[in-house]
Amino acid sequence: MKIKIKIYLLLAGVLSIGLSSCSKYLDTQPYSFNTVDKLYTSAQGAELGITGCYNALNAEAVQGGAWAGTFVATTPIMLNGGTDEVVLRDGLLDPNWAPFGNATFTVQNPKLKDEWFVLFAGINRTNYLLEKINDVDMSEDRKTEIIGEAHFLRGFYYFYLAVEFGGLPIFTNSNHDPDMQRESIEDVYNLIISDLTIAYETLPNRASKLGRADKWSAGGYLSKIYTYLASCKANNVGEDLGFSLNSFAWVNSGEMYNKAKVITDDIINNSGFTLTEHYDYLFRETTEQAKAEESLFSLLGSKNVSAGNLNLTLFWQIPVGAPGAGGGYGWLRPVGELFYKYDSTDLRRTHNITQALFTDNPTETVEGVTYYIPIPCTDPLQIDLCVGKYRYRSAAEKGISNAWSDGNISLLRFADILLLNAEALYFTGDEAGARARLREVRTRIAADGTHLDLLTSNYYNADFQTELLDSRSRELCFEGWRRIDLVRFGIIDETIAGLSDDMGTWNVIVPVLQANWAHHKMWFPIPLSEIELSPIEQNPGY
Repeated sequence: MKIKIKIYLLLAGVLSIGLSSCSKYLDTQPYSFNTVDKLYTSAQGAELGITGCYNALNAEAVQGGAWAGTFVATTPIMLNGGTDEVVLRDGLLDPNWAPFGNATFTVQNPKLKDEWFVLFAGINRTNYLLEKINDVDMSEDRKTEIIGEAHFLRGFYYFYLAVEFGGLPIFTNSNHDPDMQRESIEDVYNLIISDLTIAYETLPNRASKLGRADKWSAGGYLSKIYTYLASCKANNVGEDLGFSLNSFAWVNSGEMYNKAKVITDDIINNSGFTLTEHYDYLFRETTEQAKAEESLFSLLGSKNVSAGNLNLTLFWQIPVGAPGAGGGYGWLRPVGELFYKYDSTDLRRTHNITQALFTDNPTETVEGVTYYIPIPCTDPLQIDLCVGKYRYRSAAEKGISNAWSDGNISLLRFADILLLNAEALYFTGDEAGARARLREVRTRIAADGTHLDLLTSNYYNADFQTELLDSRSRELCFEGWRRIDLVRFGIIDETIAGLSDDMGTWNVIVPVLQANWAHHKMWFPIPLSEIELSPIEQNPGY
């Protein structure tokens, strides 16, 4: 007997947040509609409800399954693996995660099923909240804020589903009919833009609770949507697949770029966010003040371990090595092309691409906390070449499992807003202003004006789009944007085809990636479980 997943989420979606231990974070027992209804009878219940809406971001599990779904591990691996930044570590055979590093994912991949399931769980929870919240006796100001947060989250969850799968079933109430068919990308993005606009216009400049969305979170993601749609239309993304559900033909590229410019200008001029002083502090477990200066929206790591919302960069986003030193697994590894994208004097290369961590490595103290220093990478052919962007503190000082992190992770940074503004400026006719923005992003990592001039000169490309995308990769590598950027500018096929098999240690996997890559894989397949359940239309090529 098939489980009707979308209805199942309605029955148990919100209630179990925070009611059980980390190992049993979401209870699997069925709940009646009556029990769910009781959630929205008090201000306290409403707060629990909105917490449940955020929970899908990084719950260890949802409904007893989908372990490490969405931003715990699944989304970062899906949106980073198999690009010109990272590929699969040679020899890794795990059927859940490995396919995203060499483009062998299929409709049967269990992590695709988990991604779909958890993101729609988040959507269902927001829909239920929006249906019930108006009847709750509570502060009207706080109620308005909760409603704005719910609209933000529904738009956020739909955005990630849309960039991964394209057209989707659209649900704006809690009755998630399992037979609902996919709607077009146009309809999906109209909902996303509507939701994020409501949040942008109603949320305060700073959220009343740590880790929650505010006006600028919504504005930042609106900027993401507008630039995504504009670039997809300008580059005829996916039109040759002939699949109308995923067509961008309806987009007015110029209008979208103008809207992106207006909002990014607003964020830059009025939000109060800035480039925090130390680039590396953005990616450490404990430097929360530095992250707060730059992060428009973060994945909150719970300081209460029993709450279950911890982050997991262990698989590939921290340097490989000894757990006691803060080392990880290295499932995805950098390609040599990324190493050479940096000038040798660019400190971001030293931080982002490293060798291993061991307990006999030197240490450094950052804001009173001990971190082991990975061996520097000076050649991409070094055997332990690995991603080093995120850093765990010394295990002796953690107080939680070596595998997990209670640090916050920035999902959208002010540096990205500056880069999006540069993109919008260029495509609305202001190349000089656009190049000035690229230079502004480099100021943080320049030792002085002379060094800034050097980097600006060395990174200059007469083709602004190439320089923009290289600048985005240097600044934002491993943060989940590279695959999206390659797709929306219509260059993912040529980028993968252009990778060398010998430029770096892990380029040995490049021929496998190239052999498995196909143009239609710009979209992930709709999970087989959904096709069997509805059935709904599959993306072409699968």
